[in-house]
Amino acid sequence: MRFYFLIFFIAQISINSNAQDFGDYKNMLSNAEAILYTQPQAAIKIANHVLENSANKDQRVQAHLLNTVGFYITGNFENAVKAGVQAKVIAESTKNLPLQLRATVTSIPILMHLGLDVVAQQYYINTIVLATAINNEDAQKYIYAGKALLEANKNLQEDNWQQASEQFNLAKTNFEKIPDPVMAIETTVSIAEIFLKRNDTTASKEYFENLLAKTGGEHPNNYLEMVLRNQMGNLYFIQKNYEKALESYQTALKIATQFENHAYQAQISENLSSVYLALKNSDQFYAFKKEAQQLDTKTEIAEDQGVNAIYNYVNTNHTTKTETLKKNYAQNIWIFSAILGFIIILGLLLRFRYRSRFKQYQKFIAYNENRERPTEELPTKEISKGLNIPVETENLLVKKLAHFENSKQFTKQDMSLALLAAHLDTNTKYLSEVINTHKGKNFNSYINELRINYIIDKLKNNRTYLQYKISYLAEESGFSSHSSFATVFKSVTGISPTVFIDLLKSSKKSPKHVYEEVE
Repeated sequence: MRFYFLIFFIAQISINSNAQDFGDYKNMLSNAEAILYTQPQAAIKIANHVLENSANKDQRVQAHLLNTVGFYITGNFENAVKAGVQAKVIAESTKNLPLQLRATVTSIPILMHLGLDVVAQQYYINTIVLATAINNEDAQKYIYAGKALLEANKNLQEDNWQQASEQFNLAKTNFEKIPDPVMAIETTVSIAEIFLKRNDTTASKEYFENLLAKTGGEHPNNYLEMVLRNQMGNLYFIQKNYEKALESYQTALKIATQFENHAYQAQISENLSSVYLALKNSDQFYAFKKEAQQLDTKTEIAEDQGVNAIYNYVNTNHTTKTETLKKNYAQNIWIFSAILGFIIILGLLLRFRYRSRFKQYQKFIAYNENRERPTEELPTKEISKGLNIPVETENLLVKKLAHFENSKQFTKQDMSLALLAAHLDTNTKYLSEVINTHKGKNFNSYINELRINYIIDKLKNNRTYLQYKISYLAEESGFSSHSSFATVFKSVTGISPTVFIDLLKSSKKSPKHVYEEVE
């Protein structure tokens, strides 16, 4: 009798102990989520402790998801991807469909950041499949949010800031309704990063200040504060309030350094170098420029490791599926085909992406080299005999055109052949023939090329112009519309203005190269 009582007593203790552990780990995960955006390294340690000690699959998935976001915040893309994959794999081994849904959607922003749009799209397809199986309101909200994230990323690639912001807001609204606070914060960060690109400085300042007021409340969020301080720095830089810009960037850099987020450290260091350049502090300019370049290299390595982690997962998953197919080939042949096709498509798309980028960079280099070459005089064509332009008149018009090219008269939107002829005290026939003979092009091509070269000089010599919208650059250089500017820009340089600006931002400049003047 005593023996059976002892067994019962030991069993009861074991049950109580397991129940206590379950509750303790649940509290740990809640605590980790609470400090995720202030102390991500500490949150990761808590999540890893749960992973080492808890056998509960739901808790393990939650811990991996915390690590996914925690590593992403700290710029550790490889471990972020691995944690996301582990969360997805474990969730798929359970019957907890809502958790599977959350695990799938959480990885989409990271995949988009790494440029793995095809994989992100596949994750979204998985979301639709899971949501259909669950068939409740929260599942539908995940579908809407996932689609909105993909659409936002597509618009970002095309510099459609307004549409991208609207899609991020739609995703945020759905995450808040579920609720999924972590993903809601992630989309808030994305909105803040592009807010200044689509709004004026007054609206942006009000938006940033309102959000900043919330980052230090009951639930502090240093990560969001870092993003907002960096954006505030951009705002002050545009306004040429360099002291305020310096203060904002330094605060943001302090947080980025604490998080060990090399991507943001590089971005903020680059911004600081621009401020010190404007303040004509060459020592600090060189120091932060060099720091930004070194951090850029680390960031590229981290991103490549993240991409490789996805490739390894795809390959490992492919191998596992292949072994299963050997056991039941007839039943599962379509799985093999789908995985193989997915890998091929992914590889082709990535190859296309990098080849396209390389071609764009070649055109960018070719254009700049062509601009730097000494201008060769065109062989003088014979003036049309019907015009009978006196030699003195022809030479005078050539000199007047040279003076016109050194002015900003060509940036006037109403500039026409007739207007220029009147300005140069000649007639349109004489002027048209001289331009065709000495410039080797018609009047429209001549004016448009002057405008494009003018705005490119602005972009290269004044970093503030890199922050402006394309519509502003079009207006500044004399074009009446965004579309006509983009068309002419591509015909002159070989690439679109958005790609040109992106390459200009990312091109590696010599530390000895200092802009002589900041306007």
